[in-house]
Amino acid sequence: MAPQSDEMQPAPVGYYYLWHLAALGIVNADFGAAPTAVPAASDSALRNSPSPVISTTVWDAIADAGPVSPARVALIDVGISPDHPNLATRIDHGASIDLTTHNYGARTLDILDDTDSAFREQKQHFFSGLDISALGNFGLSNDDKEYLDDIVAEYVSSEGVLRRLLDVNGLFASHGTACAGLIAGEPSAVFFPDSGSPSPPEDIFTGPGSTEARPNKNLNLLPYFGADPFSRLLNIRTSFEQDAKQFIAAFLYAYLQNVDVIVVPRGIPDPRRGVIEPKNDLKADLERWASRDAADLFARIALAEEGPAELEPKAPQPGCNPDRLWKILKRVIIGVSRKIPVICAAGNSGESQLIYPASLAAADNGIVAVGAVTVEGFRAGYSNYGEGLTLVAPSDDSEVFNRHQLRVDRLSPFVGSHLYTAGSGKEYCHSYFSLLTTDLPGVFGYDEGKAPWSSRLPSANNPGIGGGYYTSFGGTSGAAALVGGVAALVQRAHRAAHSGAVKLDGVAVKHILEAASSCSSHVAPGFRPLTPDCMNEDNEDVIDPSYFFGAGLLDAAKAVQAALTA
Repeated sequence: MAPQSDEMQPAPVGYYYLWHLAALGIVNADFGAAPTAVPAASDSALRNSPSPVISTTVWDAIADAGPVSPARVALIDVGISPDHPNLATRIDHGASIDLTTHNYGARTLDILDDTDSAFREQKQHFFSGLDISALGNFGLSNDDKEYLDDIVAEYVSSEGVLRRLLDVNGLFASHGTACAGLIAGEPSAVFFPDSGSPSPPEDIFTGPGSTEARPNKNLNLLPYFGADPFSRLLNIRTSFEQDAKQFIAAFLYAYLQNVDVIVVPRGIPDPRRGVIEPKNDLKADLERWASRDAADLFARIALAEEGPAELEPKAPQPGCNPDRLWKILKRVIIGVSRKIPVICAAGNSGESQLIYPASLAAADNGIVAVGAVTVEGFRAGYSNYGEGLTLVAPSDDSEVFNRHQLRVDRLSPFVGSHLYTAGSGKEYCHSYFSLLTTDLPGVFGYDEGKAPWSSRLPSANNPGIGGGYYTSFGGTSGAAALVGGVAALVQRAHRAAHSGAVKLDGVAVKHILEAASSCSSHVAPGFRPLTPDCMNEDNEDVIDPSYFFGAGLLDAAKAVQAALTA
């Protein structure tokens, strides 16, 4: 079926592998004028548009304002590949911490010699000097404030470990590696040992003995740029365990390190605040006579899940308040956000409510809840939206099949195998653009590519350019990571224009980002302005656009200019 409505008219755009930087205004790319007549999705113009012309960047504007040190971005996620060529020099290895394998923090060091002592764990006081008095009492009761003070005192006196073992970041860090590339990835270069930077085996490079960086000869690498390739990343590794204390430690460690930005590109598993409530229309369906059996089943399942305490090993003991630590964590996140902007993903369930902790975003804190939009100007098919959403950034798309809308990838070779009809709903144009970013090399990466340094040339086992180093990515995780990079640009611009002045606090950065966003913008290289869609209700697209996009699409150039002139 050929598309008919305005919602189904895709823009014939040339593909640029870092198109998201142009969509955010980080690079100035000329994709050509909007066509007078937009072709159908099957038109070859979709694939054969001219390449864009790249001119100025916001990085140039910051450099022209004066010398400035890199911003420091704390990424609270599942880890970052420590030796990815586009990330290795961007990670602050000496300040990163792993909170998953040791309660008080761990860090992996390179094995420098083969003596027994090289393989022994060494003690490290990661939280020495932590003082949260400047953050106030977070709005906690006296008892809970005393409880938090005891936790802080425990961490201040705690001992973590330095290990000369296998780095766990090389095993399970695909999500964090992808987000890290979008924040601060840089084109890789050769750094020889005598320059003070580690290098992989010499067969990848051209001749040792130089202190200068030279082009990397690894044919699998791309000239890749994150939103702010001049900033540094603190890798704060956390797990998916329902462990509030672990996340309290993560935010307090980021505060101790005095970072410029905190990025949380996933949800935190608070057993109460992390649960998305059923929609009203679903509740209404369960209350119908025809749904009485299903409603009764749901009620019995919920009752069974509570269960007797003796059958649940992790059940709270008598006299214990299981929500106390989670309540303290909530206050810690809000309190820290007022000093340091906390950039959060809005969630990928397509609901008109946000996941936790993005749902904590409010006018009086520095929590930035980020949704995702596509190059076609619509909310990404999976992106959460609704009250509390701060702004949106570009990402990929997903197909949607529900009673309110149909969104199908009509460029797919399999689209002809099915009969798709929107029925009483509306049909929206699917975007085929995704975010290209860094991948965890090896079998644990998204694309299961070969491990790093495995081959100098493409072969059957090493599939050419990008083999194992890059992946297509998206979600509100990718959108949040991009906004985290823009927040780093804002902090750097502020310091450049004010001779290294103290960094902006979280609320100030959030206000700059919101003021630099607009609901009337289009997502370059597309031509359609941000347009609401019907996801969970009929006629939902008549609601104010801010319900779907918050303040709108972020413009990094405007945000940086505001920081330079503020």
